[in-house]
Order: sequence, then C-alpha cells, then structure tokens
Amino acid sequence: MTEISTAQPPTSEEQEQIRQTIEMFEVITQANPQDAQSMEILKEAYTKMGMEKEALSIGRKLADIYMDLGQYSSAMLEYENILHKEPGNAEVVAALGEVEQRLQALQVTDQGINLDFRSVVMDGSRLMETKQTHSSGRLRIPITGENKVIDEKLSGSDDGNDALVRFLLQHRLAPEGVVSQALHIVRKRNTDRSPTQIAASLIDEIVTRGSVNLESLLCGILDRSKFAYIPLECYDIDRHIVKMLPDALTLGRLMVPFDVISRTMMVAVANPFDSAGKETVQQLVDYNIQWHLASPEAIFKVLQGTHRAE
Repeated sequence: MTEISTAQPPTSEEQEQIRQTIEMFEVITQANPQDAQSMEILKEAYTKMGMEKEALSIGRKLADIYMDLGQYSSAMLEYENILHKEPGNAEVVAALGEVEQRLQALQVTDQGINLDFRSVVMDGSRLMETKQTHSSGRLRIPITGENKVIDEKLSGSDDGNDALVRFLLQHRLAPEGVVSQALHIVRKRNTDRSPTQIAASLIDEIVTRGSVNLESLLCGILDRSKFAYIPLECYDIDRHIVKMLPDALTLGRLMVPFDVISRTMMVAVANPFDSAGKETVQQLVDYNIQWHLASPEAIFKVLQGTHRAE
C-alpha cells in the first residue's frame, strides 16, 4: 500500500486497501493482544478511514501495553492524544499522572537514562531494537546498482536454515532424515541458482518430500514461537512495494515487502530465522520493519508475478 497524505482523503482504491489492512490486523491483534506494532498499524488505518472511536479504543490499549513494557514516553504520547479528544476522561487523566510519576522516578534513579525510547521489532521470541526511523521513510541506500554488492555480502552469511533445522528437530515438527536431506538439496540449489532465479525454501522442500503437510508445519512453528503469520495469498500486493528491496533479498532470501503504512514496512519471509537477511533489510530502509511468516508457495507466486522470474 502506498502512503496516503493526511491532507487529502484516500481514493476509492486506497480505501479498499486500507479496509483489507483493517480486516487483517484486527485478526492479528485479537490473536496477539500484546503486539504493539500491529496495534499501531491498525490505529493508523482506523484514523485514515475516519473511524475515530475505533482509533481511540485501540490507542488506549496501546498506551496500556507501552506502560507494561516500560516504554513510558510512548505511553504518555498515546494518553495525551486520547485526552486531547476526550478531555473529560478521568481514567486517562489518572493514567497520565501515573506515567509522569514513573518517568520522574526513572530520572531520579538514573540521571543518565534516555527517555526517547527506540522503536522495536519482533524477531522471533525476543524484541530486537532498531535505529529510529526518519519520518520520510525513504531508502537509506539506492537500490539501483546495489544488487551485486548486497548479493556478495549475503553470499557468505548464514541464511538461517541451520537455525530452522534445529528448531524443527527440537520440537519434533519433522523427521530428522527428511529435514537433513531437504537441507542438503536446498543448499545445492541455492548455491547453483542464477541471480534471476527464486531461491529454494527449506520448508517447501520438507513439505514436497511428503513427511508433513504445510499447514501442520507452519502451525507447529507458530505455536512454538512468537512469529506473526500473514496469509499472503489473500493480500493484494503492489509490485512496486515488492521492488522496494533488491532482488538479492527478495529472490535470493525470499523476503517480500507487502505493505507500507506510515513508518512501518511489513515483510513476509519464508524463513523467520534468517537474521542476516533481516539485518540487511533494516540497514537498507528507513522504516520500522514488521516481520511475518508466510507460506513459501505464496511468496513464490508473488515473486513470479513481480519479477517474472524462473
């Protein structure tokens, strides 16, 4: 989704895209009620559609989450925004007073503390800090001419498949023999692939070998981790958003940007354990990144449609 100027109402096409975002992230936030990033996206979408009541409601939940996380500056901004629209809300006034007290206590305890908390993105079961994004949300490095450099940089890095193997075997999600054979095949294919070919996926290869079906495997990964899931096949994706990342990451690492809202870029991945690929994405763009696990088949179809790749 392209960014929409707050000075102009969204067009009919943009409204339909925002409705899709609302439907999707209402489900995500219901399933993950502590997911602050998804709530930020949902609040932004509500606001753009003029759904002020819903935006205020989700803003209150978001403020409470920031309080629980100890991100008091962010909580204060949310409470102040609600109070600006509902000046008589006694509960919010009380909550704002509590935030101020906690901030004062922090200042007394540690005079050197930085209260401008940095943004965070989910990286599996832990929060990974990232650099604060610029409001422009532009790419840090021009994509043109960078594919070869990025490809060379990533060629010697860990692709996350070893970590995925350990996770699958630890939780007994697939037979060891099948996983080992699938890993060998995927490594060979990805070593031999050309820059215009889509990389092979370990999950896809395991499923292809018939030992476990895709739904069971994905559900097993999601149930035992804190990864978010995106039904990418149900999403209408703008190919220009996909091409915001270089081929070395999309074709080579199966990382597909599928939406951009305000300062957040949402990226679908076939392997959520690819930390080197994630770090490279974050270095390239001035967005907060929200990662979502998607089925490899859905990622293949998006890449085929976008790049007309082999």
